[in-house]
Amino acid sequence: MVVVPAADFTRGELTALWNQAYEGYFVPVRFDEPLFARHLRRAVVDLALSRVIVADGTACGISLSGRRGQRGYLAGFGIAGTHRRRGLARQLIAAQAEAWSKAGLHRVFLEVIEQNPARALYGQAGFEELRTLDVLEGSFEARGTVATKELDHADLAAVHTACAALSRPTWRRELPTVLDAIDNENAIALGVTRGTALVAYAVVPSTGNALPDAAAIDEAAAHDLLDALAATRPGTRWRLVDEPTGSQLFHAATVRGATAVIRQIDMALTIEPVDVQPFP
Repeated sequence: MVVVPAADFTRGELTALWNQAYEGYFVPVRFDEPLFARHLRRAVVDLALSRVIVADGTACGISLSGRRGQRGYLAGFGIAGTHRRRGLARQLIAAQAEAWSKAGLHRVFLEVIEQNPARALYGQAGFEELRTLDVLEGSFEARGTVATKELDHADLAAVHTACAALSRPTWRRELPTVLDAIDNENAIALGVTRGTALVAYAVVPSTGNALPDAAAIDEAAAHDLLDALAATRPGTRWRLVDEPTGSQLFHAATVRGATAVIRQIDMALTIEPVDVQPFP
């Protein structure tokens, strides 16, 4: 058994390994190569930092690591069904943690579905449970007309920063990933105004119902945002991932009939700096 950098493999090989690792998962997670490449881009995955476990000459487990400065993100982790229940997951997460430490990362985040057995694995590896996150789904009726405008990058950055100060966004909803959806996937940023102030926003995809991000500075602004979404695309059943349980937007959406279809646990690993001994 050896653990090697994911950069040693082709995109095609990694895509196939990803699909093997997520076979039988709680929700369908199957990628072709373009979708896998999109995932790598949006999660800022560093394949040299990511790891693959090889047993008996077969690549059978994958751990993808995103990186932003000294922060990291576990962007995918799993063992192929043919090799599960052999202790390989523990060896892979240990090797990945060692790679994070050597790379100088200070803190690494992940989200895991609450009933996933991997939750215990991550806890044993030192990850601390921080909060619960929900995948919300719901369609909304507009209660009235609200003032909105399409946001440029600067306006979006300002309102995103204001909302992030109230509730830390997950990696998938940090500003660089949100801007990626606009720059590369034709999403638009819809802002809600109160007077001259921006008080809420949603990043609306060009097709489909999955919102890359949405947030509000208070519950009244969250209701206005739901009204804006209802007017933008009437009858759409919107889907928002990684919404902190009990947030302003969570309260507004659930009061108006949205349901939490999946609950995840937000976890973080704090990495102690490695002492480097001076060369004698």
